[in-house]
Amino acid sequence: MSADKQSHWFDASSIDRALARKNPPDGAELRDILNKSLALQALSMEETVALMRVRDGMGIGRIMAAADEVKQRVYGDRIVLSAPLHLSNHCGSECLYCVNRRSNQAIERKYMTSPEIREAGLKLIRQGHKRIFLVSGQLPNADIEYLAEAISILYTVFDGVGEVHSVSVNVGALKAAEYAALLESYVGTVLIYQDTYHEASYRAAHVAGPKSDYHARLNAADVAFSAGVPDVGGGLMLGLGPWEYDLLGLVQHQAHLVRAYDTSYRTISLHRMRCAPGSNMQTPYHVKDADYLRCVAIARLAIPYAGIILTTKEPAGLWRDGCSAGASQLLTGSVANPYSNWLEEPGHKVPFPIGEDCHVDEVVRFLLEEARHLPSFCAACPRLGRSGEEFLSMVRECGMKSQCGPNSAASFLEFLLHYATPYTRALGEQLLAEKMGKMPPTEHGAAERLLTKVRAGRVDEFI
Repeated sequence: MSADKQSHWFDASSIDRALARKNPPDGAELRDILNKSLALQALSMEETVALMRVRDGMGIGRIMAAADEVKQRVYGDRIVLSAPLHLSNHCGSECLYCVNRRSNQAIERKYMTSPEIREAGLKLIRQGHKRIFLVSGQLPNADIEYLAEAISILYTVFDGVGEVHSVSVNVGALKAAEYAALLESYVGTVLIYQDTYHEASYRAAHVAGPKSDYHARLNAADVAFSAGVPDVGGGLMLGLGPWEYDLLGLVQHQAHLVRAYDTSYRTISLHRMRCAPGSNMQTPYHVKDADYLRCVAIARLAIPYAGIILTTKEPAGLWRDGCSAGASQLLTGSVANPYSNWLEEPGHKVPFPIGEDCHVDEVVRFLLEEARHLPSFCAACPRLGRSGEEFLSMVRECGMKSQCGPNSAASFLEFLLHYATPYTRALGEQLLAEKMGKMPPTEHGAAERLLTKVRAGRVDEFI
């Protein structure tokens, strides 16, 4: 079946019709929509647009508060921390915003070697990380074997205390058979970012190579689920297309996946477009800070069960506020970032850096001081095989929250005892005691048992 025929589920005209609404909802309509979200029911595109049309401060405040409450009901008061690891800047695509684009001659191309992957994993573990997101260019010929080897290597790294428990990969659209190698390597979530659902914007930015196929990208999640991948993550590059259009595309996509597979995107990454040095375009649709936060909150209300991922590439105050507007995960602490410390020097090829950017303790400290969320390094779900429909079922029944609280507390205490600076540890112990005091009795008892084991020297404790 051709890619065009496979994309019959996507209806651009229905997005345009929904966006034609210009008037804000009245008090009763806004109340009904927020109550539907608080009942953990996904919103329609029309209901999502109604939230977009709220402009008054009081109404926006209600949206932000409801988004936080929905996140609390589903996942509890924790922010899961993961680390991106950039493996390679080889790429077969020509994406004008990306420094890895195929025609860019100003950079030195590199694959991280097996020893370098092991060393990078060790550096991340020494920061306290247990969850890693692998990132690369869209590799020529997909190079699935290379990614599978990297996953396998990272699962063998051990610093004497900690180890990696979940490795997810950010990949392009693959053939069904190509997912087998990733599944055999015990991949966590397969991340396939659409970037933008707005076809004209997509085609204008992705002009050649594998990623230029709009319909293949649009249907990549279908191929992955059909091939047996249990956990697939989506994402938007906000600013590449109109953010309101893209958020409705995401709502429509989630509804299709639920109908077709009784599951949907496990995670959704919401990051703003950042044109790196050497890119060949400017951001087409600038997304203001306030609109970014509105997008995060509305995404949480419209798609209540997905894990919403932000990044510390955003200003600290912005991702802090995003964590209080529905986000549940945070990407931070990369040790091989091909976009940092690159200088534009004509005639000089910039090397692929493999350095160390150890700021996880700083991020945790900021969460403790400013956001008052419980940082979590938990990877219990992949360890217990909670994936796909089983995971979504637990989330729908609000059973995940009862697991997340105790498990997050145990993983955070492990971080405090083995990796945190003294000041961060003192702050963390205070917040941990505060959060424990607010847990329901059953969760509190489970958490106390786990914390007792961790303080006695046990690691990787979960229920």
